[in-house]
Formats: sequence, C-alpha cells, structure tokens
Amino acid sequence: MGNVLNFKQHFDQLTEFLKPYEGMWNEELLDDYPRHMAPYQDSWIDELSALSKEQLWRFDCFLETEHIQNPEILELSKKRKDLIELEQFKIYEKKSYTEWAFKKVKEKKRHEISLITSLITELNDDHSFSHTTDIGGGVGHLARILAHYCGIKTKTIDIEADFQKSGIKRANAYPLPKGANDLEFINMNFIGDKDQEIMKNVFSKDSLTLGLHTCGPLANALIETHITMGTKILLNFGCCYLKMNPETDVNLSQYAKQGNHLKLKKWALTMASRGYTSMNFNEYLLKERVKSFRYSLQLLLNKIVGKSHFVSVGDGHSREYWGDFSDYAMKRLKVLNLDSGYNEELLTEFYEDADIKKEVKRMYLGNILRWQFGRCLEHYILTDRCLLLEEAGQSVELKELFDEELSPRNIGILATQKI
Repeated sequence: MGNVLNFKQHFDQLTEFLKPYEGMWNEELLDDYPRHMAPYQDSWIDELSALSKEQLWRFDCFLETEHIQNPEILELSKKRKDLIELEQFKIYEKKSYTEWAFKKVKEKKRHEISLITSLITELNDDHSFSHTTDIGGGVGHLARILAHYCGIKTKTIDIEADFQKSGIKRANAYPLPKGANDLEFINMNFIGDKDQEIMKNVFSKDSLTLGLHTCGPLANALIETHITMGTKILLNFGCCYLKMNPETDVNLSQYAKQGNHLKLKKWALTMASRGYTSMNFNEYLLKERVKSFRYSLQLLLNKIVGKSHFVSVGDGHSREYWGDFSDYAMKRLKVLNLDSGYNEELLTEFYEDADIKKEVKRMYLGNILRWQFGRCLEHYILTDRCLLLEEAGQSVELKELFDEELSPRNIGILATQKI
C-alpha cells in the first residue's frame, strides 16, 4: 500500500496557505466586534456584496467563482480547491443488504455502512485479520452488519450502556443470515482509564481497529491504541473536532512539534468540524436568515452591555427565524436575564435600521469568507495524525470514501503495519 500523499509536504503547504489568513479562521467575528473584522479587506467584501443570493450560495457551498472578478479571491479559491482534493478509496463492489439489515437505519448511515463494509471486506481479503474492533460504535449498526452480514467477527466498544442494550436487542431481533459471525458488545470508557485485561483480549496484532466518526479526542485515543497495541490495520474517520482541546489534541506528530506549525484556537476547531457541508438553496436562505437575526442580536447586546464580546444565546427552531426579529430577540434577552428596556417596537426599529443592516451584511459576507478555510483546517488536523502514524512505522493513506453531500466528514485514515 503506497502513500497517496507526501504528508510532510501537504502539512507544509497547508501551513503556508493558512498562516496569512489566521486573523480570519482563528477568530470568531462576534467576539470583540468589530476588531475581528479587520483582516477582511473591503475589496473582498465589496466583491461578494455585488453577487446575487444564488451566486453567493454557489460560491459558499460549491467553490464556484464564475462571477468573481477579484484576483485575490480567485487565487485563494484555486489554492484552497487544489489543497483539499483527495483520491477516493477504491471499492470494487459496493455491498447491498436486505431491508432487515437496515431497518430503522437512516439514509446517511446506510450510505456510510454500505461503503465502509465493502472497504473492510476487501481489506480482509487482502490482509486476513482475525476480527474488527469498532470504537464508539453506539447501538452497533456497523458492527452488527460487519459480523452478521459480512461474516467478519466484530467487537464494538461504547461508553453508553443504554445504546448497547438497544443494539443487543436489535441484533437478536432477526434470524442470522448464512455465514454470520460473532458480535460482542463491550461497555467501556475508551478515553478514560481502560481495563488492560479487556484491552489485551480486544486488540491483537491480527485485528483491525475501526472508528467511524470518532468524536474529537476519541480519534486520537484510537490512533494511540492502534500504535501501542500493534493492531494490524487502522481505519478511522474523525469528526467533531470542536470537542478537542486545542492545547493538547492537535500538533501531535514530531514533525508538527518541531516545525512551523499553526496554533489553533477553539474557533478554528469549530470550522474544521463544519467546513465542508453543502446545502441546497432553501437551506442557504435559512442560514442567511439565521445569521441576520444572530448578528443583529449580537450588535444589540454590545449596545446594551457597553462592550463587545461573544455571548452564547442557543439555537432556535427554523420557524423562529422566519418570524419577527422582535419575538426572537425578546426570547433571547429573557433567557439571558437582561432587562434591556427594548420593547417590540424598538427591537423592530433596531433590526430595520439601515446602518445595522449594513453592518450585519458585512459580518455575514465576512463569515462566508471565513468558512472557506474549514476544509483546509480539517486537512491540517488529519495530516498531522497521518504524520504521527508514519513516525510510528505505519504505511498510511488519506482518502475520501463517502458522498460529501450525505456525509461531509468523509475523509478516512487507513494505516497498516509495515512488513
């Protein structure tokens, strides 16, 4: 298995690309506004302001620059697009399953399981591992299908006992197909102090270590276990990078520690978690409406408290944002226990003020520019993990597997012990 990427080179290219724009991707616009708008050039904001809603949607979600004239934005978009392009894991035959296998399993999960089980089956044909250990497996849909429908002995680990009880009930609800293998549920906190006897029984030098969308630091724990226990193969898809500690959970490889690495803040990790999510036009219009309400509220809060700092106000139902701003703001002010002195009429007047609308639009367009760096930040985190595995003597691949529209966190790390 050869490397798809030169990971050191890719890491350096990502660092070089991201560094000049650190003021955008490493800061939240609402935190200490308007200071954090300083990195956003007026010419960039003006360029986006001239686009129609549909043109802006296509730039935001699909990297389309057909209507962009600004050479700096065009150059940034091209470099970004080149950096995030990856090969696909090659699957010779996508598996299909009976309706029993996927009963009450959502479309996204069905898509992911069909592809990942096909890949694991082919890995088993090539490497002949003893069993698969699925970490963070929840109710065990993936583990159940691997064991019962692919005939691969599988153990699944999760911290939530209630999820696993549901999984066991589900696994026993239907007759086993021909060729089914053993399925074992293990309740354990994989990040905390682990039972070493269980670890020795679960992770062997002939097994495959698996993590499908391991949240935050769980992916790091998975990689560390693969290295220390010497398992034959690792297949991991990370997600929820915002749950990581930016001080301890990134820049793990010696290459990153010794080189010119980036110091990521929590806002950068949040962008890495959401930076490659496509949406249809109606979803985009909802996003625009949500941001309009949220940014207007933040400007109002800044005025009320007399200083600018990010205030968490929680999310609302989509129908709330298609209502009146005054209703939305009144609810949030009540939650924050703020006696603002604003009634519905004054709140509406604030929201409709021409200067406020202008500021909100600038913030919204700045946010669109800012989120263009999300996928590169995800690449930075994952490439660092690949370097860590290479330093441990692994052969490593970084490729895409799932359809991004169905499963945005579609980048997998495949690592095997070098022979």
